[in-house]
Amino acid sequence: MSKEETSSNLSLSSYDEKSESGSRKKEDALEEMKELPHNHHGFHWIVCAVLIVGDMAGGGLVALPSSFVNSGLWAGIAMTVISAVLSGYTGVQLGDNWLIMQERWSEYKESCRKPYPEMGYRALGRGGRIFVAVIITIQQFGLSVVFMLLASNNISSFLFAFWKLNVNFCFIALVVAAFISPFLMLGSAKDFWQVGFVAMCSTCVAVCLMIVGIIHDWGGCAAEVDFPPVVFNKFFLAYGTIMFAYGGHSVFPSFQHDMKKPEDFAKSVISGYILILIMYLPVSVFGYLVYGGSQGDTIITSLQLTWVQQTVNVLITVHVVFTQVIICSPLSLQIEELFRVPNKFGLRRVIVRLIIVLCVLFTALSIPKFGVILDLIGGTTITLLTMILPAIFNMFLVASTKKRKLMTVGLTEVGEDSTYASIMDVFRYNSWPILIINICVLGFGLIGGVASTLSAIVELATTEWELPCYVELFMGTLSFTGDGGAVSCCGKYMNITTLDGVDPNGFCAAVS
Repeated sequence: MSKEETSSNLSLSSYDEKSESGSRKKEDALEEMKELPHNHHGFHWIVCAVLIVGDMAGGGLVALPSSFVNSGLWAGIAMTVISAVLSGYTGVQLGDNWLIMQERWSEYKESCRKPYPEMGYRALGRGGRIFVAVIITIQQFGLSVVFMLLASNNISSFLFAFWKLNVNFCFIALVVAAFISPFLMLGSAKDFWQVGFVAMCSTCVAVCLMIVGIIHDWGGCAAEVDFPPVVFNKFFLAYGTIMFAYGGHSVFPSFQHDMKKPEDFAKSVISGYILILIMYLPVSVFGYLVYGGSQGDTIITSLQLTWVQQTVNVLITVHVVFTQVIICSPLSLQIEELFRVPNKFGLRRVIVRLIIVLCVLFTALSIPKFGVILDLIGGTTITLLTMILPAIFNMFLVASTKKRKLMTVGLTEVGEDSTYASIMDVFRYNSWPILIINICVLGFGLIGGVASTLSAIVELATTEWELPCYVELFMGTLSFTGDGGAVSCCGKYMNITTLDGVDPNGFCAAVS
């Protein structure tokens, strides 16, 4: 064999070895990309389900029964169940979206402060990230205001029921803000999953006690119950309330990101939603059948057994106070990201989060009626984050993933993954059954959201507002005493009590 042939064979052998080595490296890289990430310091899927229940159930539980007054019994049941199924479906879609992102972009296997906005970026580009960040900020801020109002009202009712103390709502709100501030200094969901467990347990006990209170009032109230006629604009307010009851999606990606096995997130969503629906339906249906149109913004004030009402008050207050910790986490993380605050406990974190609490407190004192705010949030930001954006992001991410695979077939060198899908790609690469389901979800969300928002705006425009506490303070008219905690008695004229020897005058709110 000549030197040239030997040199040629050695060259070919060397090329084959390099080629095989390159192929092996490429296969290993692909396998590494496909490997599902595990967060060894994360929590189990059951803990995630607990956080989902803790995030949603408390505020939704006390507000949902009043939505049946606006929608009627059967329509209320239908909307509650349909919303649970559809929002549960979009919750699973959010989990699928995050898994796609972790497979395609390795940086999401590490720490990520704002997973939902990043989902918008990978699906729709930079505009998607900004839009989602703004919507989440508005929603989480609004929910924090609602929960602070609910907690403060419950504490006011409790003080009046047992000690006849009429403490002005404004002072109680200050105490609530001071109480939750230390808890808000914690990091992400994995640092306070015990909070979600406490919130879920308190809600489960509250459900049982509500049923006890409703059964007690059945005999005296059901016979005199008044069912007001369903009015068109009020009907869509019910949609906003129901959406509020299922409005946990903004923190779902944060929960999944902190899980030990993110691929188990679907289990967490399904089990969490089953438990939530088991809580919601009995209280809403029986509450409507017994109290009818006499219910206020919450069902708690309709319960006439004092010990039941006030125990539920305490339990729901515990729930909403700790839920504020859960929902303020993504809000705080996004604002800290904006101002480049280090992702650890320190003075800058304390300052930023205290400012957030003060802003929530100021808004709560400015708009002390949470029912209309709840409906407005439910029809706008919650509908977007729960019903509309998960389906849109899923269709675009699936389409761009399939598009990139076709673009990179046969290539040995694969560049940075910056592939986006067009609307035509969405229809080309998604299966038709999935497209049809998603279009139905989008239609339900868009129609209900727009109608609910318009109804809430009309309600806001026609609501009578009192002077905020801080205005009364400067005017010298702020009183330490409040309105007390009178009961929303049942019957058409809200003057029927089920307690022996109790005079409706001074006990029932309508005749006080």
